Amino acid sequence: MDAIPRDLPQPVPWTLLYADDVILACEDKDDLERQVQAWCDRLTRFGLKLNVKKTEYLTTDVNESGSIKINGTELARTSVFKFLRSAIASDGGLTVEVNSRVSAAWSKWRSLTGVLCDRKIPEHLKSKIYRAVVRPVAMYGAEC
Repeated sequence: MDAIPRDLPQPVPWTLLYADDVILACEDKDDLERQVQAWCDRLTRFGLKLNVKKTEYLTTDVNESGSIKINGTELARTSVFKFLRSAIASDGGLTVEVNSRVSAAWSKWRSLTGVLCDRKIPEHLKSKIYRAVVRPVAMYGAEC
């Protein structure tokens, strides 16, 4: 993936690549539309396609009107963007991020309650499982 857009991306944090996901960040909507179109054209040249149905954009200006179009197709606007398990909200708040981290901790706890509440399993083993699996997820959630 790094070879295709060799001369397109700007330095981090304006362009982030991870596996087959790309984040483009711009100061204004017109510049973003130009960059997305450039990526779309470059991918087409290498026989790939930009999935316009899955492509979304986020803006921090709630009063901003209009939308972004790629090859005549309007992109969906989102209020929350998730990338690599982190959530970015258009209002800059952390509510979505905190909720997702708390949910991850509860999910990990629920997945292990069968083991952690089993009377046949020794306490020291339960403690090791808790410290190795549940606590790191819960502590990561507490970092917000």
